[in-house]
Amino acid sequence: MKLCTFKTGREQRVGVLMENGKILDVNYGYAAALKAAGKAKPQERADVMTPPCMIGVIESGEEGKECIREAMAYASKNPDAAGPEGEQLLYDTDKITYMAPIPAPSKIFSIAINNRQKYEIADLPDGPKHPYYFIKVPTCVVGPYDTLEIPKEIGNVGSESEMAFVIAKKGRFIDEKEAESYVYGYTVHNDLTAHWLRDNREWIVSKRSAEEGGDKRLTYAGRYKCYDSFAPMGPYLVTADEIEDVNNLDIDAWLDGEHIQTGNTRDMFFKIPYLISYLSGAHTLCAGDIVSWGTVQGGDEKHAEKRKDIKVKFQHVDLGKGKVLTTEVEGIGKIANPIKVISDDMIK
Repeated sequence: MKLCTFKTGREQRVGVLMENGKILDVNYGYAAALKAAGKAKPQERADVMTPPCMIGVIESGEEGKECIREAMAYASKNPDAAGPEGEQLLYDTDKITYMAPIPAPSKIFSIAINNRQKYEIADLPDGPKHPYYFIKVPTCVVGPYDTLEIPKEIGNVGSESEMAFVIAKKGRFIDEKEAESYVYGYTVHNDLTAHWLRDNREWIVSKRSAEEGGDKRLTYAGRYKCYDSFAPMGPYLVTADEIEDVNNLDIDAWLDGEHIQTGNTRDMFFKIPYLISYLSGAHTLCAGDIVSWGTVQGGDEKHAEKRKDIKVKFQHVDLGKGKVLTTEVEGIGKIANPIKVISDDMIK
């Protein structure tokens, strides 16, 4: 299933993409199916199993998915039906506003330097290899067609096109062998990064004596990764059962139609089960948490033809000079975000 969060007017709802290309309101759709079947208190039951918020839908698990399938079957056979109180069930996609599938996740884990081409040549500390990550704040999240706000004072802001996976249920110390059951689905994400700001302003050298190990250069991702609108996502949350091989999906990005990134999920060094196990060793994972898998570096030999189109390395792309950033993950979806340059008076 391809689920989405959408708005009609001010009301936020959860929808599912139907075979006819329309969006079905899963809450009212299931309530209508229950009422037609003669079930008592159909709306109250639908509010529990197919609530109008995505995290609630995720928390309803496999039983909730089955309820959505019942709603889809009912709406397919009864395209003119309405909800228990006459509510609209089906919408044309151009009559709704897509939001991010999970508009306010509790946590967004972003895996850093996870593409094999870069990880394997990096200088690493002694000991077992492990992932590196940072946590983006929820206010970074915007929808698949929302405007990206790029502060003009922070230098070049670049694209980092990624596939993200969404946690299905709460867990801590999750065994790698059980980790796949913790994946609800996948979405498209672009982890916008202020490269100039990171390299020129967001670091500090901590002075330490020789006995303390000497001076240390430190940098933190709190600002250069976390401006508002630096995490566009969507348009759908595609349930895990829809994707045959998550380790073989192309990822691409374009700025004003010019190809700026290409790669494939097979380039990822750390795979999803290990990441879930590793992250849960330090953090309680909750339904609706998002883990962005890492950006692509350029792909393997199979992407040689695609790479010919790319004239500038993605780290040097300046989104502030463009008008629309488009990001696509094969089988998951495509987002297209207009770009607006704004001012950050704190950076001079």
